[in-house]
Amino acid sequence: MKAFPKIRRGFHNLRIKYKLLLSFGLLLSIAVGTISYVSYHKTSSMIEHNVVQATKSAFEQANQFIAYKLNNAKDLSGMLFMDESLNRILGKGGAGYALNDQLDDYGELQSIVRTAQNSRDVFSIRLYVNNAAIYARENMTFFDMADIRGEPWFADMMSNPDGIYCRPTYAYDFKDARGTRNLISCVRTLQLGGFEGRLLGVVSVDLLEETIRDIILQTGITRNGQVYLLDGAGNIISGPDAAQYGRSLASVRTLAGLTDDAGGTIDSTVSGNPSIVIHRKIEGTNWRLVAVIPEKEIAEQSRLLARDLLGVLLVVLLLAVGTAFWISEGITRRIVMLLRQIRKIEDERWDVRPPAGDGDEVGVLHDHLYRMSQTMQKLIQEKYQVEVSKKTAELRALQAQINPHFLYNTLDLIHWMALKQRAPDISDVVGRLAKFFRLSLSRGRDIITLGEELEHVRTYLDIQNRRFGDSIGQVYEIEPGIETCATVKIMLQPIVENAILHGIQEREDKRGTIRIAGRRDGGDIELVVEDDGVGMDRETLERIRRRDPGTGYGVHNVAEKIRLYYGDRYGIAYESEPGRGTRVTIRIPAVARSGAEAGDERS
Repeated sequence: MKAFPKIRRGFHNLRIKYKLLLSFGLLLSIAVGTISYVSYHKTSSMIEHNVVQATKSAFEQANQFIAYKLNNAKDLSGMLFMDESLNRILGKGGAGYALNDQLDDYGELQSIVRTAQNSRDVFSIRLYVNNAAIYARENMTFFDMADIRGEPWFADMMSNPDGIYCRPTYAYDFKDARGTRNLISCVRTLQLGGFEGRLLGVVSVDLLEETIRDIILQTGITRNGQVYLLDGAGNIISGPDAAQYGRSLASVRTLAGLTDDAGGTIDSTVSGNPSIVIHRKIEGTNWRLVAVIPEKEIAEQSRLLARDLLGVLLVVLLLAVGTAFWISEGITRRIVMLLRQIRKIEDERWDVRPPAGDGDEVGVLHDHLYRMSQTMQKLIQEKYQVEVSKKTAELRALQAQINPHFLYNTLDLIHWMALKQRAPDISDVVGRLAKFFRLSLSRGRDIITLGEELEHVRTYLDIQNRRFGDSIGQVYEIEPGIETCATVKIMLQPIVENAILHGIQEREDKRGTIRIAGRRDGGDIELVVEDDGVGMDRETLERIRRRDPGTGYGVHNVAEKIRLYYGDRYGIAYESEPGRGTRVTIRIPAVARSGAEAGDERS
């Protein structure tokens, strides 16, 4: 558990590409492993089921064929059992049984046997007779019944209520061209008058064991599977190896399982090997057809299938990992490109590549980054322009402050010299000019009171009236209390100067009135400078509204100064009509002088 935080930390520190590959690889391995495990077990069960079903199908055909062969032999023995001529001849005997009659009967018996043998698919028919006729010692088709009374199978036959018995495989020497053959025989008693009559003889209908073995060998089961025909004791009657005939096939456990007449499937051990045993009883007998399939053969098929399945799954896994690598490489490549664009912005290089138009998250990020870089570049340019404007204004203010006391003292000297020379008009103008410069400089402050600004413009108008012979009328409509509010300095003078030079002085009589009004408007102050000059046409008015510097540097500078100090919400608005004058409205925030002085006053 202590190692888990380290593993998690290490995973978090990996590059996204490797995180994706590890995640895909882990998930795919789990998925492939689970599919392989389930598929192997399901397929193994299916293989076993299919093998068993295929074996049962072939097994059933073999069972029916063997049953047909045995039932055919039984039916033939039944025909002989019911043959009246056969029973009549075998019932003869004693001293009155003439030799000629015996020879005639022998010929008739041979005909009966030959006809029966030719009518059915059997190898031979033998009759064991219970009389002293001369043909009883023929030993080719007819035999003395005394020869078989001591055989174990004879007692079994006699104890069977039906008087019929199927003899398991045994070797028999025919003592002729047929030689010694392995036979499977169906034997039954021949009784005078039926089942309760005197025993006349025994008929043996013989089948070649190799006929049954051929059926067994042709039963299509697995390569190493084997089929056996067993008797009631579990001994082998027929099978692939004749050397095993008469031996027990399996352990007691296997024999104990072979009790179901309907047949079935059991797991057992045969010859020391775990096996699947399929068995079915042969109809009309206590014999049983048994198929033995070694489990290792089915397991071998499962292993071969598992090997093929594993190969396919490995190919799928490799393809999936390759696909995951391709996908992760595609994602991370775009992320790396995005990171490069971000580093460009960090280095203040604004040549950010436009987005490719992808609609996924990376494409959206790239699009936002591009737009953000464009906005930042624009803001930086604007900030640069603001800083340049501020520096220019500061430089001008600094130039205006160069040795102001020298300017004041010089103007004061001219004022006293004018008085000494008895020139009061000159003295008055010089005094007003000194006051104008003193208010313009304002001891280096950028922010002054509105009262000081009004006094500054009033002084300017007084000087201009001296110049133009008192041709400019002045009207002031100032709401009480706003004189203490702060404003940028030299705000009204350029506008008043414009009104004089381009409005009033353009009239034919060169006379006019300038009205200056001020009032509160909510949290703002509205100042109005209105003249009754010649006014402006629409084109000139639009140029001023576009803040075209060509319309006058002073007025443009005032508009920029208000915007820089107070924001785009504040500024100057123009209204004009040719022949009726011009109205200029200035809007600034209503800020007390004491609140603005600390941040804007310069010494």
